[in-house]
Amino acid sequence: MSRMDDLKDKLRRGLGNLTLTQLSDDQAKDAVISAVSEYSKHSPIKVLDFVATEKDKALYDLSGKQRILRVKEVFYNVSSQFLPEDFWPDSAVWGRLEGISLFDNPSIWLQYMQRIEQYKAMFTGDSEYDRVAKILRLIPPPNATGLKVIFIWTQAHTEETIPEEDVNTLMLWAKGEAKEMMASKKGQEIQSVSGYGESVSFGATSDSLMKEAEDFKARFEKKFGGSVFIVG
Repeated sequence: MSRMDDLKDKLRRGLGNLTLTQLSDDQAKDAVISAVSEYSKHSPIKVLDFVATEKDKALYDLSGKQRILRVKEVFYNVSSQFLPEDFWPDSAVWGRLEGISLFDNPSIWLQYMQRIEQYKAMFTGDSEYDRVAKILRLIPPPNATGLKVIFIWTQAHTEETIPEEDVNTLMLWAKGEAKEMMASKKGQEIQSVSGYGESVSFGATSDSLMKEAEDFKARFEKKFGGSVFIVG
């Protein structure tokens, strides 16, 4: 069974073993995908990477970085790399660092990030990142070829990369999405009948389901401090 199937099953069980009539397989999948996307806004994967400069070239295409969300930090010197020898990892170490993610290798990644922080003030260049075009702009353009510009970018999760300890948090948003879908469907159905001065309701209403959806999503947001804050 795939991770997606596991998460869909967990979603159904968490909502009282919903049938396919109540929540279709496609709807369950959409709810999980939405939850993964929302989780990525709060807790994306952080990746350490670099580009090599070309003289006078300001724009660098990062569209090849899979599921890139934002560029978080850029360490760029315009014309030189006058930095202590121990700042730059040797080729063997860089082979372990390039493209490395904080989720998969926290100890190695953090050790090198601590080293970068020590020399952060020595980087004089600036940068901008266009999230739509996925283009990194170095300001001003480098005046030398072959300079190494280290940067940290954030990557969206897939269902496969969600840490096991955060699955229950993920499910809160998925449940909210599922309840919204159920509310939409319920809104198209007859919810009560009246006769002889009395009204009889048939189970949950569209409004009650939407209230449950809001509650689930509020609990999700609370796990990250109570507000939407896109990291990166």
